[in-house]
Amino acid sequence: MEGRTISSTGMRQLEQKPAPQAEDQTTRLEKEIAALEKELQKVEQELNIFTSQIRAQLHVQTHRVRELTELYKKQKAAKRAKRLEQKKRGKNYHEPQGLKLLSKDKNKNGRLSQDEQQELKKLYKETMLHVHPDKFANEDEDKTHQANNLTAHLNGIYDSGDLDELKSFHQHIISGNAMSHVPYQPETTADSKAMVAYLRKKKEELTRILQETKESQLYTVLKTYPDTRTFIDEVRLQFEDKIVKLEKRTRKG
Repeated sequence: MEGRTISSTGMRQLEQKPAPQAEDQTTRLEKEIAALEKELQKVEQELNIFTSQIRAQLHVQTHRVRELTELYKKQKAAKRAKRLEQKKRGKNYHEPQGLKLLSKDKNKNGRLSQDEQQELKKLYKETMLHVHPDKFANEDEDKTHQANNLTAHLNGIYDSGDLDELKSFHQHIISGNAMSHVPYQPETTADSKAMVAYLRKKKEELTRILQETKESQLYTVLKTYPDTRTFIDEVRLQFEDKIVKLEKRTRKG
């Protein structure tokens, strides 16, 4: 029996037809983000446990350092007040005027300029109009719940004063993806291009946070010290040395 042959026209059609992607780009990015979030959660959990162990072992020392540091600050403030009072008794004494700075309004973390603050507020208001739960009061329960979550996330970004993150989230909301997209269902995406851009930025941010967390001193200790109790003993010696110095300083005061 002769095998089936493909005509030249059919061959051209097969060559021109793009090969189907093994996986949608949106779904692939979501899976990569989920893996990063899982790894970050694991790393943070390990750090939290280690930090709790350090606090439990060094509770007495840390409490004593805080106590002495506060006492030292009070003693220095009292000395400054005494010197100022002595100066006031002099004939040519003038009350220090200091520098009068024209301060502008600052956001909560004090990093944004006045123009950036205005942009932050503007983007926040525009974004809130699209996700406020009242807008979905007559929708199904899932939509209302989603709107509540998005609003909470938006408020968190605004409180942090992160303008770049707000810009990204604003685009995500405006595109319609935030309310329409269902995870791992790319057909529910309102704007595929915007969704991919948003997910790429989210992946980059998670990658950065994970890398910084892994490069932190405590995590390095956790992964390189054969016995972490050695590190705790080292820190205890540092605290005890600081306590001795602070006790000397406060006795002089």
